[in-house]
Amino acid sequence: MKTDYFKQYRLLIETAIIVVLVIGLKLLIEHFSLEFINISPLFTSVIAGGIFIISIILSGIISDYKESEKLPAEIASAVENIYEDGLYIKETYKKFDLQSLQHALQQVLQHFRKDLSNKESRTALASVAVLSTSFLEMEKLGAPANYIVRLKQEQSLIRKSLLRIYHIQRIKFLPSAYILAETIVFLIIGLLIFTKIEPFFDGMIMVAFISYLFVFLIKLLRTVDQPFRVDEYTMDDVSLFLLRETHERISRR
Repeated sequence: MKTDYFKQYRLLIETAIIVVLVIGLKLLIEHFSLEFINISPLFTSVIAGGIFIISIILSGIISDYKESEKLPAEIASAVENIYEDGLYIKETYKKFDLQSLQHALQQVLQHFRKDLSNKESRTALASVAVLSTSFLEMEKLGAPANYIVRLKQEQSLIRKSLLRIYHIQRIKFLPSAYILAETIVFLIIGLLIFTKIEPFFDGMIMVAFISYLFVFLIKLLRTVDQPFRVDEYTMDDVSLFLLRETHERISRR
């Protein structure tokens, strides 16, 4: 329960810690009278510009995030379809090695989770290739050609989904735009820290609010840009519960 609560508010907690540090730095600057910038109407333009740039990046990432939510369901569906056809083939051809097919499908799901913890790992793809051995065995036993074709299509769907996930996990949307957004946030917060805002308490509230807004947006960008994580690091990660349930169903049957 505590773990779920922490996941749900992870970004909020991490952002709050950073905001507290910013406020502490602001108080330190205020104490030593190091503020050398006077507030001006340009502040609103700078802040609006920062929000605009981050919004553009976020809108581009959201499309990949929406696609990512569909991919685990597609993989789970393809795995279950292959296994169902394997059960049918086993009933028709008793010599068919269903256990090897079952093991290969389990390996696909297990290795996929391992790949998420290592961006360079592609072991799930190798496990998908192993499925061809079972398909070849079905063909030799005399299974109808349309069954083999359908199974290969499901295999191709799994491979395509995995490759898409690997791409989404590794490639950032407009890396230079990320650098620009993070630089802008850093400069805006720095500007607020060294700006003399009166009255004092109003200034603290303004610095806290604006810092919270921009820091949270940057952390949200990083989270959404890498939507798959082992054990769902945050509540915003794409859930893999369908893959876990599929693995359990295959193991029980």
